[in-house]
Parts: sequence; C-alpha cells; structure tokens
Amino acid sequence: MKKNLKFGLIGAGFIGRTHALAIHAARQVFADLEYLPVAHMLCEVSPALAEKSARDLGFEKFTDDWRKLVDAVDVVVAAVPSHLHREIALYALASGKHLLCEKPVGLDSRELEQIRAAARQSTACHAVGFTYARAPMVTFAKRMVDDGKLGKLLHFSGRHNEDYLAGPSTAFTWRQESKIAGRFGVLGDLGYHILSIGRMLCGEVRAVCGLTETFYPTRKDAGGTPRAVENEDYAAFVSRFTDGGAGNFESSRLARGSKQNLSFELVGEAGAIRFSAERLNELQFYSGSDEPSTEGFRKILINAAQKPYSSFIPAPGHGLGFNDLKTIEIGQFVTAIAEQRRCLPDLDDAYAICKICEGVLQSDTEQRWIILR
Repeated sequence: MKKNLKFGLIGAGFIGRTHALAIHAARQVFADLEYLPVAHMLCEVSPALAEKSARDLGFEKFTDDWRKLVDAVDVVVAAVPSHLHREIALYALASGKHLLCEKPVGLDSRELEQIRAAARQSTACHAVGFTYARAPMVTFAKRMVDDGKLGKLLHFSGRHNEDYLAGPSTAFTWRQESKIAGRFGVLGDLGYHILSIGRMLCGEVRAVCGLTETFYPTRKDAGGTPRAVENEDYAAFVSRFTDGGAGNFESSRLARGSKQNLSFELVGEAGAIRFSAERLNELQFYSGSDEPSTEGFRKILINAAQKPYSSFIPAPGHGLGFNDLKTIEIGQFVTAIAEQRRCLPDLDDAYAICKICEGVLQSDTEQRWIILR
C-alpha cells in the first residue's frame, strides 16, 4: 500500500504554479514512487486569492496563514520572495516537515546558515529549486565527466542571461529591492542557476574575481513612481576551482534577445561539451580521439540513456520542457524522502553558492581576488 505525502504550496505565482503542476504530474510520470505526492493545501496572501488559486491548481484546501499550512502537511514548498524564506524554512524544519525551497533561500549567507543549522537538527529532507541542474542532458553531462569522457577538466564557461529588464522603461519590481530580494540582483535570480551547474560539473569554487554593474539606477514602479534599483543588473567573474580548473560566469537581466540563455561549455584534455537551455533536449560533445577527417562537435539527442526521460515518453528526441524539469524535481524529492537520504542540490549547495556570490560582490567593491576556501 503506497503512502500519500501531503504537499503544501506557499505561493501561487509563476514558479508556484509550476510546482503545482509538477505535484500532480509526478504521480503519473513516476509510477514506481513509494510515496505519492498529494496537492493538499495552498497558501496565498488573502483568503480569496488562496481559494481561487487552490481551485485553479487542484489543491484540496487553502489558507492565508502559512503556519497553518505547515502544521497540516508533510512537505512544504516555499515558492515566495526571498525575504520570506527564512521564517518559513525555520518553522517547517523545527516542525519536522520536509522542505523544498526556491532559491536563493534567504537574504544572505547569515540567514542561510541559520536555516542550515535548523536542518542539521531536523530529520526532515530538504532541497532547493535549482531546476536546471536536474535537467536530463545536464545530469548526463555530469555522467560523462565522471566516466572520464572529457579527461582532466581545464575550464568552464557559463552564463545565464535574460532580457526581462531590458531597457530603462521596464517597470521596477520586488527583485530590485534589497529588503525583499536580498543582497543579490541578477546573481541571486539567474547566477545561482549557472553556478549550481558549474559546481556540479567542476567541483567547489576556490577563488573569484568579479565585477557588477547597475546600468539603470532608477526605474519607475507600476504606479509611475521612480524607485532606486538596489542591486546589480549584470555580473561577471572569473574563478578558480579547488581541483585546479578555471571558470568564468556571466549573468544579465538586460540581455536583449536572450529569453533563456542558460548555457555552458566545458573543456577537458580529452574532449568538450556544450549545452543551452534554449535547446534543452540536446548536448553537444567533442571527442579528441576522433579522426581528423570527421572531427567536430556531434549532437546527442535526448533518449532513454538520459534518465528519467523515458518515464515521460519512450520515443527518443520528442523532448521535455521546463514544467517537466519541475516534475523531475518533485519526483526526486519524494524518492529521497522515502529512502531517507539527501536530495541534491540542497541547502548546503545553496549556502556554497551564496558565499560565492558574496565573494563576487566583495571582489567588485575591493577590486581584488577573493579567496573562498
């Protein structure tokens, strides 16, 4: 007899809706789950919005009090702005509830360390929404690295650029306000994603040297009032990994034409790989052992070898989308809960990435390399 696992979703905005769809879909996609995710309760800022969102997204109950939600469920999904992460996470972990929190998890590394300390005192499982690190072609790239297909790793180049704030007339949002978004602007929103992949493939970052820019220091809010932009629009940095490789990372929220330019190249002594989230179901691979007459990057199209693709569809090349990645996230989290093990990336990964980003800000301020470890 399979056990139902009651999920509570806090926040029904863009990312919250993807979690809701994933909770429902995971039951069907992953037929071998020992525990079955159930969309039990949804929380929003008002009773009316909570009721409507619960009805639209198929949740059994609703509330405008997130503490009542935590008390009523087995798993808490925090899909809310950054300034709310700490209080929700601490209460959930102290209550023994499993926690899936969207990144960045808190406003800074001090808050994240408090959350990590609470997690160490809890038996609950925890994970963070680094969605692209769970993409089948990205995890397949990790497998290729582990299998030695690239040989000794030399350098990584990654970026996550979008254009959702391109131009000075785009309206001010909470993401530009430090008391809500935290210390980071584009680093916390987009940079975290490419860093999660860089660390997964290449290991820990030892040192960084970076720069940040806020190209538009003021923006008008939806009501037309000028507001100060309190964090960076653009960030770039070079890095050294603890295993000796080099890296460079870039994030922009002003990159005209970049809708989802999360992409990377990883070069090793024996080969290289390329990936772009805009071509989510492909991986480019170059082997240094190819004959000169046929050498070049070859396209690997998604197939059953890239788990868990075949759980969605048996036919190769048909492809997955963003909502499928969230379904994978839920499926992996439920499996980790059932097996009482870690679900990576988790709070420890979020903390390491936060420290890297704080190092980038410090490097920009002090105009020097920052040693992290």
